[in-house]
Amino acid sequence: MCRLFGIAVLLLAGSGNLFSAPDYATVDAIFTAHCLDCHDSKEPEAKLVLENYEGLMKGGETGVVVVPGKSRDSILMLMVEGTYEKDGKKLVMPPKKNQKKLDAAEIATLKDWINDGAQGPADGKDIVKELVVPKIAPLTIPRNPINCVAHVPGTKLIAVGRYGDVELRWAEKGKLVRSLKGHKGNINSVACTPDGKLLFAGSGENALFGEIKEWNVRDGKLVHTFQGHKDTIYSVAVSPDGKILASGSYDQKIKLWDIASGAEIKTLSGHNGCVFGLAFRPDGKILASASGDRTVKLWDVASGTRRDTLSQPLKDVYTVVFSPDGKRLMAGGVDNRIRIWQISEDAKETTNPILDAKFAHEGAILHLAFSSDGKMLLSSADDRTVKLWDATTMKERLVLEKQPDWAPGLDFALDNTEIVTGRLDGSMGFYDVQTGQLISNAMAEAGNKTNETVSAK
Repeated sequence: MCRLFGIAVLLLAGSGNLFSAPDYATVDAIFTAHCLDCHDSKEPEAKLVLENYEGLMKGGETGVVVVPGKSRDSILMLMVEGTYEKDGKKLVMPPKKNQKKLDAAEIATLKDWINDGAQGPADGKDIVKELVVPKIAPLTIPRNPINCVAHVPGTKLIAVGRYGDVELRWAEKGKLVRSLKGHKGNINSVACTPDGKLLFAGSGENALFGEIKEWNVRDGKLVHTFQGHKDTIYSVAVSPDGKILASGSYDQKIKLWDIASGAEIKTLSGHNGCVFGLAFRPDGKILASASGDRTVKLWDVASGTRRDTLSQPLKDVYTVVFSPDGKRLMAGGVDNRIRIWQISEDAKETTNPILDAKFAHEGAILHLAFSSDGKMLLSSADDRTVKLWDATTMKERLVLEKQPDWAPGLDFALDNTEIVTGRLDGSMGFYDVQTGQLISNAMAEAGNKTNETVSAK
């Protein structure tokens, strides 16, 4: 972890009473500045995790490293002081010559914290680190890119993800209904429960944490914030029964959450790159994930075990979708092709043959979206093209006008009669499905109409 992060947190955390015992936030900042190169949660040296309070108190291969109230008996203190010996060798933390050792004040802080009882975070939760950077006023009005869009089921609304903000807009002409604010970083993915009552938006701060905020669509109230990833969220998906939320992150992990309680169910590990896309099979039993490691993986939702790895893609995979009947899986990414697999009932290895690898665009494919009836497929790419396909034959039905910028936001709306595009220049396009003609364009609007209640129709 970059030393800058630790210094910023340390300065904030240590600004209290100088004569009081150090709190865990101060201790955590020391670990962040010196120790996480070797003791993060991904590949912890000696199985000792110093990324959070739980890992610290659990200890590692040498056993418990912190004895509350007794710094002299705590292996952690002996190591940072350079007095710990094992098998005739002195073990010092940090061990590498190019790593700066803790100074006298930092060692004293750790010692005081342990002697005072080694208390954890005040609210019982891990420290959420903030990246503090200078604020520089832009010379011109910055654009407000759209990173994702999604139709809200059972309504005429479109959810639009931007930086720190999700907008709810009417699908006819894009008029702003309400802004859902307070997110950290870019909204990279939005998803709704099948009944359209709840909306989930994934975001986060790079290399710090990921978060998903759950919103009530009708009144715009925040319901819950899911946290647990160690990096930005790039993909979210909701199970067909509306009970499970799946999230994929740059930390290469997939997490399954119980929506009702907000509790984490399990973590799925196996990807070696960012998890850019997620999709539940319509029966809810299988989850598909698309990754920067050039694979699509199939997971058993109930057990969390991996069923298959589809490794035909040649480059990063950005997007993945199941057909509404659940029999086919489609994915696209940097190698410009839409790949189609036939997925078996149990999705086990060797039972999911590839059916086609369609060269679809001249640029990397950014997003795929199925119509609810399964007859049409949309694709967008970084060559600024958007195409409508016959999902059965994979023949082009329409090519929309050249987009003014990349369109990572893409979906059907108004009972599959309209195509919605969301672009990096901040604009939206609304097109007729039958003719491909532009109905209207919409740009970012000021305002936050939080008092408006959204009707289901």
